[in-house]
Amino acid sequence: MRTALVKSKAILLIEIIIVLGIMSGTKAICDQIQIIPSGVTGSIGIWTGILVATFFYKKRKITWYDVGLRLPKGRKKWLNQIGIGLLAIGSILLITFITLYVLEPLFGLEKAADATDKFNFFLGKPVVLILYIVIGIWFGAGLGEELMMRGFLLNHLKKLLGDSKISWALALIIQAVIFGYMHSYHGSRGMVITGLIALSFGIFYLVSKRKLFPVIFAHAAFDTLTMVGFYLSESGA
Repeated sequence: MRTALVKSKAILLIEIIIVLGIMSGTKAICDQIQIIPSGVTGSIGIWTGILVATFFYKKRKITWYDVGLRLPKGRKKWLNQIGIGLLAIGSILLITFITLYVLEPLFGLEKAADATDKFNFFLGKPVVLILYIVIGIWFGAGLGEELMMRGFLLNHLKKLLGDSKISWALALIIQAVIFGYMHSYHGSRGMVITGLIALSFGIFYLVSKRKLFPVIFAHAAFDTLTMVGFYLSESGA
């Protein structure tokens, strides 16, 4: 029994390492090729990882529906989940405020000087911006990152850590650290902000009884507003 449990946990850990490794490796290869805009390579990496995660889920007879990929049914559920999504957006604003005005001066956090350079490819090109919002933000960041980080990684970590009361808490923290590290190109300030957002989104995912729609909506909506604001400020539109 104990041997079987150890083997099961080892397989879970290996699956996590393989998925994250393929995801980051694919992004690194795309970045080296330099044909695809760097603002899109992350989405390619994410979806490559999701394909592998889907394979592992099928082996376990698990579907994405089982981990929360489903639309609300009925007006009440739509309003409830959109409301949770709006609260999640509010948490992003609060986290950003606390990081900028409390954590940054306290710990000397720094922003990478070229953090936004990867998005210069759509400046002055409204059609490219719209395409990036649809493909890169809603499909890539919103849907893709939430499937990967909350749908796969968070749930896999929970299974790996067992059934103790602190398993979810540890899983939340680990996936937040990983997500923050994935955004290291933003500098230490960006890593802290994105890590705390991942922690917040993980909590909202659990509060909504493991439904992905609220965090997908919040993630995509906030990133859309951010990119539109960046476009308007930098393009002089």
